[in-house]
Amino acid sequence: MKQYGFPGSLRFYAAAAACAFLFSSAHAGSNLDDKTLTFQNGLAGYAGALEVGIDQNEPGVLGAKSNNLWIERHESKGEQLKAKQALVRFDNIFGSGASQIPHGAKISKATLRLNVGSKKDAITYHRIFLSRMLVPWGKDAAWKYKTWGDDGIQYDGREAVADPDALFVPNLNNTAYEIDVTESLRAWAGGQPNNGWVLYSTRTHHVPAAFITSRVDRRELRPLLRVTYDANPSNIAPVATNLSSTFANATTATLSLRVTDPNKDALSVAFYGRKQAVAADDFQIILLPDTQYYTNERLGGKSKMFDAQTEWIARNARARNIVGVLHLGDITDHGDIHEDQWKLARRALYKLEDPKLSGLPEGVPYCLAVGNHDQRYPGPDGKINRDGPAKLFNKYFGVNHFKGKSYYGGNYGDNNNNHFTLFESGGTKLVVIGLEFGRLRNDPGILKWAGDVLTKHADRHAIVITHATLFPGIPGEFQEDGEAVYAALKTHKNLMLIVGGHTTGEGHRTDTYNGFVTHSIVQDFQFDENGGSGFLGVLTFSPRTNEIRVATYSPYTDKSRTDSAAQYTLAYDFGAKIEPFKKLATVKTASDAEAKYKWKGRAANSVYEWYAEISDSRKTTRTELQSFIHAPAK
Repeated sequence: MKQYGFPGSLRFYAAAAACAFLFSSAHAGSNLDDKTLTFQNGLAGYAGALEVGIDQNEPGVLGAKSNNLWIERHESKGEQLKAKQALVRFDNIFGSGASQIPHGAKISKATLRLNVGSKKDAITYHRIFLSRMLVPWGKDAAWKYKTWGDDGIQYDGREAVADPDALFVPNLNNTAYEIDVTESLRAWAGGQPNNGWVLYSTRTHHVPAAFITSRVDRRELRPLLRVTYDANPSNIAPVATNLSSTFANATTATLSLRVTDPNKDALSVAFYGRKQAVAADDFQIILLPDTQYYTNERLGGKSKMFDAQTEWIARNARARNIVGVLHLGDITDHGDIHEDQWKLARRALYKLEDPKLSGLPEGVPYCLAVGNHDQRYPGPDGKINRDGPAKLFNKYFGVNHFKGKSYYGGNYGDNNNNHFTLFESGGTKLVVIGLEFGRLRNDPGILKWAGDVLTKHADRHAIVITHATLFPGIPGEFQEDGEAVYAALKTHKNLMLIVGGHTTGEGHRTDTYNGFVTHSIVQDFQFDENGGSGFLGVLTFSPRTNEIRVATYSPYTDKSRTDSAAQYTLAYDFGAKIEPFKKLATVKTASDAEAKYKWKGRAANSVYEWYAEISDSRKTTRTELQSFIHAPAK
C-alpha cells in the first residue's frame, strides 16, 4: 500500500499492488480523454450514498442510523451464531448528466474509500470481503428482510456474487483505505444493476471491524467513490505492431515499429531506451503456507492438494529457475499425535527430492519451519499438549535426513527444529534459516546461533522463516516471534526477508535499520475455502530490476489470485546499477506507417532495452519492453 497525506490525523492507504514497470504487454499511457468523477455525500451537491448494517442477533432492527457499521462473524460446530454485515451503495452515478458516468463507459479505474476511525475495537487483521449485490435493497434493510429470505445476505450467486470483487484488511485506526472496485464499476457500466456491495467476513471467529458512514459531520471521513473513464470513446487509441531491433553497423541499432490509428489521426512516436543493468538472472523461491488441513484432510482440504503443490514445483523447477522451497510451518495438524499425517507430508515433500521429477541431481532444495501444530503431543491424560519436542518432524525431516545433502547447512542443538539451508542461483547466493515456533523467548541461544549463521554467511542474502511472523495487513504488525527475529538480527545488513504463516490472510511490512532494508511477509490460507485449495506463494527475485515480486497460485486448481494482497512488488537493492530510461527521439508520422530511429553509439555485445509511446495527442499507447544484444555481424 502507498501512504499519502490526509487532512487531520487520518492516514491514507491505497489497497492496491505496487506494480513494477514490467511492460509485459502494450498498454495505455497518458490519456487526455479520461475523466474522473468523485461521489461522496456532501461533495458538489451529491447525496446518493447509502450505508446500512444488518445484524443476525437483532434481525428486525434497521441499521441505517449509525456513525459506524460493523462486520463480524462467529461460528461454532458449523453453525453461525453471530454475524454482522454492511451494505454500501452509491445511487445515481450512471446517466447522461455532466456529473454522471455514461452507460456503457469504458472504466479504467475505480476506488472505494472507507475510513476506520479511532475506536480501538474497530480494527482487525482478518480480511473483509466486498461482493456486488444482485438484489435490490433500501434504507429499511435488516437481517430479516424479505428480499434475502429473512436470513441475512448469502454470497451465493443469487443474492450477492459468489466470488468477491475486492478485499481489504482494516488493521489500523484513523486510516482511510482505498479499495480497488474497478471490476464492480465495469459490471455496472456494462448494464448490470447497481445494487452496491455487501461487506462481510468468512472467518469462523472474526474479530469485529467497523468503518465510518455518511452520517458523520466531517465530510472527508464519509465513504467516497472515485471513478475514471474514457469520456471520448470515439477516439480509439493508436496501435503498435512489428516491433524490431536490427543492426545498421557496428555501433548503430535501428529501432522500428508499425503504427496505426483507427481514426487515421497523425501520430507522434517517442522512443525511450537504456543499457540494461548487468545482473544475475531472475530466480524463484516458493512459499508453502500451513498445510495442516491437507495432511489432516479437514475443512475441505485434501492431501492431494499438498501433492499437487510439490509435484508442480519439482516439474517446473528448471523452467522457472526455482532454487528453493520454504515451508512456513504447521506441516501437520496434530504433530506427534497422528503419525499418519507425517506420512502424507513425507509423500508430498519428498517429491521435491526426486531427480526424475525435477531433472536436478538433488531435486529442489527446501527448508522447513516447525509450527505450533507440529509441536502437539499426547499427554498421559489423553489430552492434547502443546510445546512438544516435534519428534515426528525429526523422524521424517531431521538431521539424518538432510545431512548428506549439499544444500543443508547445519542445525542448532540436538535436533533439526532450528536449521539452515544454502540456496544459489548463478551469482546470487542465499542462506535460509528455519526457526521453531515459540522457542525464542525461552532459549536466547537460538537467535545468537542464527546471528552467527548470518555473520558466517555475510556474502549471502538472508531469509528467516518463523512460523508466526506477522499478523495480516499492510503494513502488518509483528507477531512475537517475528518481532524477536527482527530485533535480534536487524544489524545484519544481509537480512533480506522474514517470512511466516500461522494466521490466515496476507500482509507485508518493510523496516529499515541503519539503511538496511528488511521485508517481512505473511501468507496463510488454511481457513480459506477447502483448507487453502492448494494456494502457495511464488517469490520472483529480480537482481536486474532490484525487485522481489510476490504472486499467489494454486497448482491444484490452476488459478491465480491477482488482488493487491496476493500480488505485489517489493523494492530490494541487489546491487544492480539501473540507468533511467532516456528519451531518444520523437518521430512524426501518419497512420499505417513505419516509425524508425537509429540508435547510435551502442557498444558491441551489450544488452539494451527500449520502448515507444505512440500518441494521437489525446490518447497514448506504450509498447511492451524490447531488449536486444548489440552484436552486429562481422
